[in-house]
Amino acid sequence: MLIRAIFLTLSLNLIGQFTLSAEESDGGPARGPASQQANDAQGAKEPSTPDANSWTFVSFPDFFNFDVPYPWPQWEPAVDWFLDQVKAERPRFVLVAGDLVNAHWWDGPKCIEQMGALYYGGWIRRMRDHGLTFYVAVGDHELGDDPWPEAKLKLVPDFERVFAQHMQMPQNGPPGKQGLAYYVHHKNLLLITVETFERHGDRLVPTVSGEQLQWFQQVLRDHRGKVDFIVVQGHVPIFGPVKSRSSSRLMLAGGRENAFWKAMVEGGVDVYLCGEHHDVTVREADGIWQIVHGSSWGREVVDTQNYLVATVSPGKLHLDMKSFAMLAKGEPMWNLHKDRGPREIVEIPQKAREDGPHTIGTVVIKKSTSGKQYVDRTGIFAEGR
Repeated sequence: MLIRAIFLTLSLNLIGQFTLSAEESDGGPARGPASQQANDAQGAKEPSTPDANSWTFVSFPDFFNFDVPYPWPQWEPAVDWFLDQVKAERPRFVLVAGDLVNAHWWDGPKCIEQMGALYYGGWIRRMRDHGLTFYVAVGDHELGDDPWPEAKLKLVPDFERVFAQHMQMPQNGPPGKQGLAYYVHHKNLLLITVETFERHGDRLVPTVSGEQLQWFQQVLRDHRGKVDFIVVQGHVPIFGPVKSRSSSRLMLAGGRENAFWKAMVEGGVDVYLCGEHHDVTVREADGIWQIVHGSSWGREVVDTQNYLVATVSPGKLHLDMKSFAMLAKGEPMWNLHKDRGPREIVEIPQKAREDGPHTIGTVVIKKSTSGKQYVDRTGIFAEGR
């Protein structure tokens, strides 16, 4: 315990050497870490793409799903390789739909603050090291991980406060959820991030309701006709079946009967991005592609990782799901209140390094005056047709 205490103290001191502030991002009142927005403020050019009218973002939920110190020498080469692949896609920003950490930090508000500084700080530093602007959602782990007995439920406001303090997401969300739910209008795309967990009585329920739902509907109305595509990001899937690996398999209460799903259908949402299940399942319903993806890092039973590349151009949204092999080995890493944390060693096999990520499915969402079409469907986007 003494060694752990010394390690945590040194790590906190290291992380304390960099601070976060907020500035406006393009397209609205979105806010984020100053280092992310510095290039925008200085008028730096956007990363170039083959089509001058197109731009790209990348999605990878559940990164990491555990508490991973920074640096952790037996992980960093694999993490660097992965984030280098993401960077090579030249994304304007990346999306991470929850479960950045493990967050079994149930020993009170001070514990949440200290551990949040350590692990959120390390997570942010890795993104900064690779020059990646990020927009993140709240997962169940950010709230202490499910289930939520009374003692843990009381700590949810502290979990939310610490998440918002460190991640510094845009402040344009509904009352009580600033920095937890928000929107970003970039060029011809509207991105809305929601918190898919709300307190109902003595329970924390996977849903979007009340003031957050009203805010969501208003954002959709305000942007009607002003963008080509609408993407929504939340942690849990809405309908199944969904493939799962090492997951508690949370789903939105009520599925497609939930008012949140109905609001997305009515509001013309094109894509719903989510994670939680550590595997890939893509399905289309009511004009919306629900894309469940992402993987838990450091689990020996999860031997592949994935990320989604989305290229946006006038009237077209091209989605490309990519995958690569990953190897986890060694003893379990210490995580607070966790019997078995991630493996201490994570590697990208040599063949995967040589071959690079490979495409496992594509689709192009094409819009015109005649309506919406799904073309060039391959792999996982063509299954079940």
